[in-house]
Amino acid sequence: MSELYQKLENIVSDQFISDNEYIRHSYSRNVDPLLQGVPDIIIRPKDAKEISEILKVANQEKIPVYPRGGGDCEFGGSKPIGNNGILLDMKRMNKIINLDTKNLIVTVEAGTSWGKLNEYLSDFDLYTGCMGPGSGMTASIGGGISHHSVGGGGCAKYGACTNQLVSLEVVLPTGEIIETGSQANKYSEYPFNRFGNGPDLAGLFCGDNGIMGVKTRVSLQVFPRPTFANYKTFLLERKSAEISSEIFSEIRKMGIEVYDAMYIMDLVVNVGCQQGLFPMWDDLKRKKGIFFYTIEANSEEELEAKTNQLDQIILNKRKVQELGPEISEGNIAKWHYEEQGHWQMYHNLWGMFPALEPLTAECFTPISTYPRILTDLDQWDIEHNDDIQKITEITGQRPITGSGPILLIDGCNVELTCGFTSFSAYHNGKYHDLIDEINEKLWKSVLERVTRHGVQWYMMGDMMSRMMVEIGAYPEAFYNLMKSVKQTLDPNLILSRGKFKFGND
Repeated sequence: MSELYQKLENIVSDQFISDNEYIRHSYSRNVDPLLQGVPDIIIRPKDAKEISEILKVANQEKIPVYPRGGGDCEFGGSKPIGNNGILLDMKRMNKIINLDTKNLIVTVEAGTSWGKLNEYLSDFDLYTGCMGPGSGMTASIGGGISHHSVGGGGCAKYGACTNQLVSLEVVLPTGEIIETGSQANKYSEYPFNRFGNGPDLAGLFCGDNGIMGVKTRVSLQVFPRPTFANYKTFLLERKSAEISSEIFSEIRKMGIEVYDAMYIMDLVVNVGCQQGLFPMWDDLKRKKGIFFYTIEANSEEELEAKTNQLDQIILNKRKVQELGPEISEGNIAKWHYEEQGHWQMYHNLWGMFPALEPLTAECFTPISTYPRILTDLDQWDIEHNDDIQKITEITGQRPITGSGPILLIDGCNVELTCGFTSFSAYHNGKYHDLIDEINEKLWKSVLERVTRHGVQWYMMGDMMSRMMVEIGAYPEAFYNLMKSVKQTLDPNLILSRGKFKFGND
């Protein structure tokens, strides 16, 4: 047993620490098939105090620490960059601490999943507004805040989950524990407002992808779930990307409040139906793009008015067919809202064929831009066909380029879940180095291609945080400021070392 291991074991006890080879390797993966870094030690703290002590030891030893929530990220964000370091598993910190029903604020430990929290809130006819990421049944609250997560439902109405943030308890990389928002006043009894008491320091830890501090306690606004809801699904028979973009834009221009609105591109509908993923669309003669919306209201009159406005926008488009009201008749919107489909189908591009895994280029972009990006991805696929065919020759199945659902979020923006699917190097009992080499080459290529469309990356992890620096996408003054803040908070570059290429990688 090493001296480092003994110091850490003294903090958490022998039940919650391991350097077992099998356990370490189980933490070397998340969703992507390519990036793998094996940690030296896995540790599960119970509270901010234990995390503080762990970080103080890491600073003494100059060893990196990598926080991991649910491990659902797609850019290598919750595992080591290279084979080293302490993996800080947050799953033990999963308590719902308090529900303030007077002020409609819930406080939870950061390792709590969005699924667990919203199941709890449903007993009070409440929800979190934005229900977190599309992987919210297992994705953690802290991870969602670290990524400005969307995708789990409610994002057209409430925006990213950080919009509902009230306050944070954070352990800084050097071990100090702070609170933000109203809790920056030591006389405040409970969280009630994010802004005030000086600058919005909570913003440093929103979308930081785990580099500025370890989130340990999160307070969020919660919202009453409206009594009435409606949901409709439409088949877009021609130019579905362009038509869906027009519909999104007109919804925003008319100021209609929708809970969710989503476009599923032709490729996903067609191939997904072939693979039996969408039985509700088996009877469609034309497997084209799908658009659906969900609205909520506090009265039948309000619901009817919104429905009529939306239907007028959509059905005025050429070659648009409304599908039946029941799930069996094609109404995926009803399943998405009533049966928690938002946490079961969000990344449907990634699951269309067995063994295919995501090499994602998931990003935020204005509504007006995504048809052009999708067209350019088709061109990218053609340009890289020779490399793609090398994988096809090994696996018998061609990797797929495209996008999963395109989701309306804040303002006139969408989340674009684009990228391509491929195979891991271990295939049919053999390890193929060539697949890893081509996957990495193609992934970097598609990320740079999409970056040059001016998109906004939010879930950055290892791959995208480093890519932005490598291709010179950050303006120099912005990057230098971010680097300066990082070095002030984390002088030994302990926390999530390697992300954003700050040095000491």
